[in-house]
Amino acid sequence: MAKRRKPISFDTTLRNPSRIPQFISILSKFEGKVIDDKTALELEGEIIRWKIFEPTKNTLGKYMRSYSNKFLFSAEDQSSEANKKVETYYKEWLKGNPGEIKTNKIIYLLKNTITAHKDTGWKGGWESRIHTQFNFLNELGFVRVEKGEKIKISPNGKLMITDYKNGYPKKYSYDESFEQSAFLNAFAKYQINNPYRKNTIKVNFFPLVLNTIKYLDKEYKRPGISKQDLPFIITWGNNDYKTLGEYIYSFRKKFGYNTSNEIIYDYAMNLMDNTTSNNVIAAASSKFVTSKKKDYKYEKITIETPDEIIRKLRLTMLISLRGAGRFIDINKNEQKKIDHVLNKYSSNINFGDDKDNYFDYMGAVDKKLFFSQLLVETQEAKDAKEKAIERWSTENDWSFLKNEMLNSVEKRPTSHLILKYVKETARLEFLSAIVIKKALPNLRIIANYKADDQGIPFNTASGGRNSQIGADIDVFEGNIHAIIEPTISKARSFQVEHELPSIRNHVLATAHKDIEDKLRFNEWFSLFLASNISRDVGDQVALIRQTNNVDIFPWDIRDFVDFSQSIASIRDYKIIRDYVKPQTMPKI
Repeated sequence: MAKRRKPISFDTTLRNPSRIPQFISILSKFEGKVIDDKTALELEGEIIRWKIFEPTKNTLGKYMRSYSNKFLFSAEDQSSEANKKVETYYKEWLKGNPGEIKTNKIIYLLKNTITAHKDTGWKGGWESRIHTQFNFLNELGFVRVEKGEKIKISPNGKLMITDYKNGYPKKYSYDESFEQSAFLNAFAKYQINNPYRKNTIKVNFFPLVLNTIKYLDKEYKRPGISKQDLPFIITWGNNDYKTLGEYIYSFRKKFGYNTSNEIIYDYAMNLMDNTTSNNVIAAASSKFVTSKKKDYKYEKITIETPDEIIRKLRLTMLISLRGAGRFIDINKNEQKKIDHVLNKYSSNINFGDDKDNYFDYMGAVDKKLFFSQLLVETQEAKDAKEKAIERWSTENDWSFLKNEMLNSVEKRPTSHLILKYVKETARLEFLSAIVIKKALPNLRIIANYKADDQGIPFNTASGGRNSQIGADIDVFEGNIHAIIEPTISKARSFQVEHELPSIRNHVLATAHKDIEDKLRFNEWFSLFLASNISRDVGDQVALIRQTNNVDIFPWDIRDFVDFSQSIASIRDYKIIRDYVKPQTMPKI
């Protein structure tokens, strides 16, 4: 396919960023192998076996003797027993834990079922999923996955999976600093004109965004850029941030901030028309819009790609959300890293079609873009989080908070302009702190998630390291030091075997440290917030109390929010609810 001028876009296959290290972790088992038909199927099989990607029954669980629509396929097993065998193996995989089913059974399923998908250069069906899953990771320089070539994982890709094995974190409490450092390294260098794109524009995307924000702030005291300004960046064709900044400023001066997406689209489309000047604030001609609207879709330019841009750039931890989520700005907590990105990665490099050179460049690790695990949080950063919690607790009602906590646990999408860009685990910690603050406004709350300079979370609290205990949320009332530990996991085994021992250790460490530091606290306990809490949680809590003298009070999230609306003290939560009362033998 010939190169041509197109708007900037991002692959949305792996919309959830936590899936990226999962896929690379599985890929690491195959590093150095050439991807032929056999290896491709084995790789996809391992991804499915560990439930990193979970196909539907209509694909992985439906026997297909033959297929001849988008490609030709013939099932390996043509026997009369094949249909029943596929159904049996699929149910075994579906009901089992990740990695539990034998590899040969998954390979059997892949050889006797199809997904109606075909990518150029790859066999149709399950093999083509490999291209879909890894192509954007090729672009980001994490990996090199191409049919007929050896599988490679770059130093930055290996940094990404430092704490991963078999597609999952090695430990329950782990630090996401490795992932954030890898994301920042990738997006700092990312160019639209790379060997995997058929786009003629020469743009260093993240530096262009940062430079434009800085220019508007310096020249016009304009904090950040509106989400509605992103279509102009999407349709911009070079790294000239000054002209782009002037265009955005002039457009807003003319239209203000209550502009319709239809007007935004027409003016953004004009930037794609090479026969018009970018210095002129004008809508595209109806002739140009008509001729290009199928290629440059309205929804894609005005809604989908701006959403994906914010989602991707938040992974770098250099972008803050402002104005109730309508603006993005520079995260002033990370000014040194921002300056380094702009000084080193603003110049465009012509890689042509040289994928090896591109891989080496993108995959190298710039240590100046590392997020240290040992970095002590500044007081300004702590203050920003406290202010955000207090503001959200007064501005939002109980119904909203409960619904959004349930959205997080159920992994349902949210339409909220800020929460939609916060991953579910961090979102639940944020909302839990807000509920406690709303219930008891005079409490002092220290939330330990990582956040931008507006106090909006990037990711969850780090596990205990060095002098850090690792609790999610610390709450102080009089002589009480309580900790709040929410989880989105509904799995009984995870709650009992991972969460509760970790919480016990946090309470013990908190008490010992408070005494060692000669603080005034003499009462310590934890609230454990979860959904689908099993009776085994109640049994384990009772055992921990008996063995370690540590109090943990489990709360179902719905019950927690409802109960919070009528309490007077943090002590009011010190109840063992009926749904977690320890099981006992019947009385005879």
